[in-house]
Amino acid sequence: MNKDRRNLLKLLAAGTLPLANAVAGDKQAGGKVRIALIADVHQDLVHDGPQRLKEFLTKAAEWKADAVLELGDFCTPKPANRAFADAFEAFQGKHFHVIGNHEMDGGFNRDQVVAFHRMPGRYYSADLNGIHLVVLDANDVPLGHKGGYPSHISDDQIDWLAKDLAATTLPVFVFSHQSLERPECIRSQDKVRAVLEKAKRPDGSNQVVACLNGHWHIDHARVINGISYFHVNSASYYWIGERFSHIRYSKEIDALNPYMAFIAPYRKPIFSLLEVDLDKGEFTLSACESEWCGPSPQDLGVDFKELDSAWVAAKCSARSGKLRLGKW
Repeated sequence: MNKDRRNLLKLLAAGTLPLANAVAGDKQAGGKVRIALIADVHQDLVHDGPQRLKEFLTKAAEWKADAVLELGDFCTPKPANRAFADAFEAFQGKHFHVIGNHEMDGGFNRDQVVAFHRMPGRYYSADLNGIHLVVLDANDVPLGHKGGYPSHISDDQIDWLAKDLAATTLPVFVFSHQSLERPECIRSQDKVRAVLEKAKRPDGSNQVVACLNGHWHIDHARVINGISYFHVNSASYYWIGERFSHIRYSKEIDALNPYMAFIAPYRKPIFSLLEVDLDKGEFTLSACESEWCGPSPQDLGVDFKELDSAWVAAKCSARSGKLRLGKW
């Protein structure tokens, strides 16, 4: 057990954390902060999840990342996935988990996910070398929910978010599995975005710099009222469904999982580096290029419905933005 974890457990036991679900972190004035990001590995679906994770962790070490962060749909909290999760948490830096909707597949619940990954809570915040990270849980069950995966952030979590933002003076990056940008994704997204947009610095600029999510397995970005919203593409695949099923590897590999034929996998894993330059007042997301293993969803005639087909691509595009007009 490392020193940070021992200290956190002592604080939790003593009830002395300054704000519920807040994790203390290092601060420094200026410099660069690097967070290696990976989303939607889906260890319980793909046959090569450990290899994809290994390539990500190797690159994160090359980047000299201060932390690794996975944006959900990582693995279910079953004993067979212990070694997979431990590989992520063995990274020589801080590590952060976000709860996706598929973590609860197989009858698991969110408390089990939190315990499995030794998370401080379903949602929480942390300071990292001069920036403030907020991790949300968008799997709350709304009133009148009629089945399927819920995609909602409840009022008590939104209240916590408002208090957490009011308690920091650092630039804020928000992470969730489901998107706060896609219409009809998180049912309470308007309420959440209102809280994010209300958080201002003394000069009137936004406290919240960007929101990042997984879940959609697409390459897309958008700015809403001065806040950037980024989709981090899946590390593994795009879902095409039974109608467009196609054997990508072999019948033997497909037989390992009944859903293998329903995905369009990326030949190499996709991930990105979030780098925040506090001296220059800017941030970047690195590009990552892969290719389809077999025909692309476009080749198969997949209907993307409300999505632009250009967003369905085996890549993460390079992105950039400003923290504000001037240094923090």
